[in-house]
Amino acid sequence: MPDKILVVDDELNIRNLAKMVLEGEGYVVITAADGDEAIKKTEAEIPDLVLMDVVMPGKSGLDACRALKSQVKTRNIPIVICTVLGRDSDKKLSSEAGADGHFTKPFKSEELITEVKRHLDPIRSEKFSRKLGIEHNTLQGKKILFEFDPSTPYERLIRDFALECISHDEAAIVLTKKGSAIRQALESEKGVELLDLTVEGAHAESNIIQWIMASTSSPHTMTVSSILEQHQSKSLGLVFDSLTSIALTTDPQKAYRFTQNAIERLIEPRVTAIFLLNPSAHEARDVSSLRGLFSSQLSYGKEGVFGVKII
Repeated sequence: MPDKILVVDDELNIRNLAKMVLEGEGYVVITAADGDEAIKKTEAEIPDLVLMDVVMPGKSGLDACRALKSQVKTRNIPIVICTVLGRDSDKKLSSEAGADGHFTKPFKSEELITEVKRHLDPIRSEKFSRKLGIEHNTLQGKKILFEFDPSTPYERLIRDFALECISHDEAAIVLTKKGSAIRQALESEKGVELLDLTVEGAHAESNIIQWIMASTSSPHTMTVSSILEQHQSKSLGLVFDSLTSIALTTDPQKAYRFTQNAIERLIEPRVTAIFLLNPSAHEARDVSSLRGLFSSQLSYGKEGVFGVKII
C-alpha cells in the first residue's frame, strides 16, 4: 500500500499539479479545497502526510492544522504548510500552529517530491510506536492483543508496525488470509514476508493447530519453529491476522488454547508479536477470556488508537 497524501488548496490547478506529480512517484493522492474539508478527509482517510495551503475560504490552513494536531487520532500525521507566504514570520506562524514543515509556492516538481520524502522517510522508524506514545525499543519482545473496529483503516496501523520493524533491521512476518485487508495493505511493501494461514475448509482446525504446535515442518508447511529458525539471527516482528478467524472457524475454547500456546511458543524476547481481534464478532465473555492472556493490549477505533497498555 503506497503512502497516502492529502493535498489541500483552494486552487484547482495547484491541486491537480500536485496530484499529477505525486501520483507519478507512486503515492496515493486525495484532495480537499478548504480547511473544513481537510479536517474531514484527514479524520476519515488517515493520510500519511498533509500538504496544507494557508489562505482558503472558510477555515484557514493554520486553523485546520491546529485542529488536527489537537486530536489524538490525527496529531501524529505530518502537516506541511504549502503557501506563497514565505517570510520568517509566516514560518513562525506555521510552527506555532503545530505544522511539521513550511514549503513555499510556486514549486518545481522535483522540489515537491524532495519535500514530501523529507517528511515521510524518516518517520518510518517510529510511526507505529509514536501513535502508541512509546519508544520502539519498548515494544521489543511484547505479545500484544490488538482489538480493532473493522470499519476503520486499522490495516494501515499494522502496515506502520511492519515498516517500523524493517527500518530497525528486524524481520517482518505477517500471517493472514488471501484477500484480507492486511494482505492488501502489505503485499506491495518490500521486505514484508506474507504467509498464508488457512483457517477455512475441512482441515482448518488441524492446520492452525499444526502451525502453532509443530516442531518441524514439511517443505510446504510453515510453523512457528520454522519461522524462528529461519530468522534466528535477528529480531522478529510477527502479525497474526486474526484470532477472530480462528474462533469463528473452531470455537472460543480452542481459540483460547491456540492463543495460549502461541504466546508460549513465541516467548523469546527477540520476538514481538501482534494478535488481531475483532471484539464485535464475539461474546463479551470470550473477548474477556482472550484479553486475560495478554499483559500488553491496544485498541483501534473511530477515534484512533486508545487503551494502550504495553507491559
